[in-house]
Amino acid sequence: MTGSIDMSPKKIDVPSEHWDRLFAPSACLVTITTMDNEGHINAASFGTCVRVCHDPVFIAFTVGRPKDTCNNVLANGEFVVNVPSFEREILEKVRVCGLEFPSGVNELEKAGLTAIPSKLIRPPRIAEYRSHFECKVEWTKQWLHRVMVVGKVVAASVDEGCVDEDGYVLWEKLKPAHYCGHEYKSGFVAAYQKMDVDMIYKDAVGPRNK
Repeated sequence: MTGSIDMSPKKIDVPSEHWDRLFAPSACLVTITTMDNEGHINAASFGTCVRVCHDPVFIAFTVGRPKDTCNNVLANGEFVVNVPSFEREILEKVRVCGLEFPSGVNELEKAGLTAIPSKLIRPPRIAEYRSHFECKVEWTKQWLHRVMVVGKVVAASVDEGCVDEDGYVLWEKLKPAHYCGHEYKSGFVAAYQKMDVDMIYKDAVGPRNK
């Protein structure tokens, strides 16, 4: 581990009824931390990580079959989704965690990030990131050269001051981000400008089944 944990922002546990509010927007830029059977930490950045169920909260991502993240998830059934903020220094570290380091290398150390213990599972949270979702694997599905992983959230935490008393995100504090995609190389966009839009269809009675 690098850095001083004493300098890290205070993390507050998020009650389960607020987990869905915290994971917004639905698809986020994230760094996923896992551990192998020997206790080595792996951290890998993903441009698309999606909330696929609201209650209970389930989160999904896909990963290349030979990757360390995939091997660790299949072996141990645990991972942490760490959500970075839209800030240059943090996004630079996100990119380092996306590099192809050999197995056994701790990407957090290479990026200058700090591992802190999770609440319920073995893989760590990332201190410098602002929100975290501890997940246990619900199911996996291999297709082509990739594996889809769906995890059930068992604990969530966030930096103090980034949500209100009802668990809603304070966008200007949390600052979640999106990755523009492989073709954009180093392009990231902010995802925290919020607009409330009225329902203009007057006969609507609620969300339809999906």
